[in-house]
Amino acid sequence: MKRYGHSGLPRRAVIQGMAASFTLSLMPRASAGLEAALQARFGDRRPDTGGVELEVSSLVENGNSVAVTVRADPSQPSPSALHLFMPRNPEPWGTSFHIQPPALAEFSTRIRLSGSQDLMALAEWSDGRLGATAVSVMVTLGACADDLYGEF
Repeated sequence: MKRYGHSGLPRRAVIQGMAASFTLSLMPRASAGLEAALQARFGDRRPDTGGVELEVSSLVENGNSVAVTVRADPSQPSPSALHLFMPRNPEPWGTSFHIQPPALAEFSTRIRLSGSQDLMALAEWSDGRLGATAVSVMVTLGACADDLYGEF
């Protein structure tokens, strides 16, 4: 079947590429805050990829109330804690939940986002291992506006 007017590059790939470029342009500012937050919570330990799942919409209209679910990877042993980081917010650390068996290693909450950013969910096991995953979230109207405008 012949398609007319198709350049060969899927629209989804173009949109994902634009979103990745936008996210990368924000990373230098965000990475310093995230690095400091990770250092404060975990010292020199840094997470490996995986072990935790982060469920959040990739496009949110309003950053004042964003639904987020963080859960441990069911194929691995249950972690002792789950953490959420929001690097571009005035306070990059979002929340932590310490888990005691037989509790399910999962939480859902609503958060405020100051703007588009990469959220990071992190699982921490009692043996000191860390696992993380990140999801890019594009916010059209950010919360935390008072941080953007300074004092009046």
